[in-house]
Amino acid sequence: MDETRDRHTRGLLSLFRNRNFSLLWASTFASQLGDHLNLMALTALIFSLSAGAIKGLEFSKILLLASAPVLIFGPISGVYADRLSRKKMMIASDIVRAVLVAAIPFFARSMVPVYVIVFIVFTVNRFYLSAKSAAIPQIVEGDRLLAANSLLNVAMMATIMLGPWGGGLLVERFGFTAGFLADSGTFVVSAVIASFLTLRSVSEMKAAREATHVARRHAFGETARQTLKAHSASELAGGAAKLGREIAAPIEEEVEVIGSAYHRLVADLKDGVRQMRGNRVVVYSTVSFSAVMLIAGFVLIACPVLVRNEFGLGAADVGMLFSVGGIGMLVGSLFVGKFLHKTPPRAIITVSFFASGVVIMIFSTIGSIPVLGMWIFVLGLLIAPTMVTCDTILQENMPGEAVGKAFGFREMVSKAAFGLAGIASGIVVDIIGPRSLLAVLGAASIGYSALSLVLLADTSKLNLLNAYPLLRAGSALAASLPRKVSYWLASVLSGIAFVVMPDKRRGASENMSRVIRKPPESPEVRVLARQMFRSYALYWADFFGLNGRTRGRVAEIVRTEGLEHLKEALHGGKGALLVTAHLGNWDMGGAALVETGELPELSAIVEPVSQRASERTVTSMRERRGIKVIPLGRPLGIARALRRNEVVLVVGERLIDGDGVEVDFFGEKTLFPRGAAYWSAKLGAPIVPAFCIRQPDDTFVTHIEAPLELAVEDGVEFDEAAHTQQLASVIEEYITRYPEQWCMMQPMWGGAGGRS
Repeated sequence: MDETRDRHTRGLLSLFRNRNFSLLWASTFASQLGDHLNLMALTALIFSLSAGAIKGLEFSKILLLASAPVLIFGPISGVYADRLSRKKMMIASDIVRAVLVAAIPFFARSMVPVYVIVFIVFTVNRFYLSAKSAAIPQIVEGDRLLAANSLLNVAMMATIMLGPWGGGLLVERFGFTAGFLADSGTFVVSAVIASFLTLRSVSEMKAAREATHVARRHAFGETARQTLKAHSASELAGGAAKLGREIAAPIEEEVEVIGSAYHRLVADLKDGVRQMRGNRVVVYSTVSFSAVMLIAGFVLIACPVLVRNEFGLGAADVGMLFSVGGIGMLVGSLFVGKFLHKTPPRAIITVSFFASGVVIMIFSTIGSIPVLGMWIFVLGLLIAPTMVTCDTILQENMPGEAVGKAFGFREMVSKAAFGLAGIASGIVVDIIGPRSLLAVLGAASIGYSALSLVLLADTSKLNLLNAYPLLRAGSALAASLPRKVSYWLASVLSGIAFVVMPDKRRGASENMSRVIRKPPESPEVRVLARQMFRSYALYWADFFGLNGRTRGRVAEIVRTEGLEHLKEALHGGKGALLVTAHLGNWDMGGAALVETGELPELSAIVEPVSQRASERTVTSMRERRGIKVIPLGRPLGIARALRRNEVVLVVGERLIDGDGVEVDFFGEKTLFPRGAAYWSAKLGAPIVPAFCIRQPDDTFVTHIEAPLELAVEDGVEFDEAAHTQQLASVIEEYITRYPEQWCMMQPMWGGAGGRS
């Protein structure tokens, strides 16, 4: 492994043997160093123009002007990077920026002209970056592109580490004018270095465009000569008109190019939205990366305001903090790549946001620059893993032909978030102060770390029983809180779950659409799906409540109708299969039956839980209420209970193990478990449908139906199918009456719970 790494490192560094790559790297370093010098010179200028305390809004304007060109001119700059000489485009961009930045000190009496120049500088910067990125394939071979981009990224990190600190010291000692002149000088150096580049020809398109330009010049010259030789006014007018068309043709093409660029931008936005809706990976990466950019935007504004207004220090200290943060980001990027490559991405992001939030909150209480610098370093160290992980998530989970669009869409959204943070933070910091802003930001980061655990995750198999700490917390709350309070809390949590669990929400909507025969996206289905989430949350509130406040009071809450049907079924001495559905609350109904004291023991067949601690806890709760537990897949326990003439409770509409019987359910074919019909046919135990339904006053009524009359035919398979269909028809009838209480969030048709 070490030899492989050494070969990789040598191969990476060997790119510098390529003269043109070395020149491009040096040009990039000089140009991006100028960007950071510019930032520190602008910071010093704002400090010098501020009488007393500075306003965060001034920094917000700079951040907005730096971010806006990415969204406005990004597509256009890419088009021209493909149409013009990339080398000339880089040189021209550097020269224009050098002139503009050098002119800023002459307009430094007011920030208004400075804002205009800054916007133009960052607009030109977009053209430089597009030309540089497009020039890389003309310098290195295709199999070295990843290495080339990695080294250019190192150049960017190096400028983050050196630029703010060096620029801050420069402007602190010699003033902002020296900072702008030094910035201008870096662009001149970048242009000089770029002038020595030799780029390979990219394609025949360049030659074709050059041939077109030559032909146009020839045609224009010929038309001009003919116009000058005109013998009449009509010939002169015709020649002039032709000249006008030939002059306008290239301009019309450029306008068309710009329109095409924005047309593609709109198309990419639409495609990005489709991916956002259809791929949780894209959404999660985009949301998490944008959250990082929000944090960066807020910190970038709060930092200089805090340093200036509370510590009375200058641009050098601001630059030092930014540079230390850049060092932290570099170390964090290296750390995650070396040590966390086997760690689940969601765990990295969650821990990163939580730890960042803690650091930011501590940051808000710090009273000295050295300690503040240490926390900024740690913050950079913690933010970098999220940024690297978000990139990796997209690269690993998106198809190759869609990675570019996914990154492009994420870039637009994250830059918009960065700009929004820049604007909002400048306003907020002027109202509540930098420390309060940082405290709120830290709390928000910690909140997002909790949300990221479930945000757009694969929640299709998520179950409270598989999260033991949540189960214990829910049990303790529901057992101690008044029933109305626990219901209110359950309702709030169900609303949150409805938003952050798209898989469960989708399954609930698909099931409800079959029940009421309306499209899954219809308002009626959405309302019922939301009510389903609430019913499920109330189920757990009551389940846990049975362990505390409602123990011994079940008879006050649950009324049983049709108990005589169950007693009649037991008269045969072969036990009874009490079959219900995920409707209402079967645990409440079972506890009520036990409390009557009129029945033999009651056992429930339950799905095994992956966490042993959760399984022991839930089993213990049920057994304390007199309900014995038979884990699914333990046929001996079922047979023994029935032969003892006991009641075996079965939740009978959800197929778990795939061994099912096809039934007609709400007009479509799906699979039901065969267990109830199998044991009925094998041991002669009657099937008794029963459902514990919640009432408007939050009491329950258990409806026990008469035992099913089972048709007796030759062939066990036919018996199972007929019996299961009878049961499915009864369950369908009750779900039709109480659709909002059907707690089935796994797809019953065409999913894990059934088939199409």
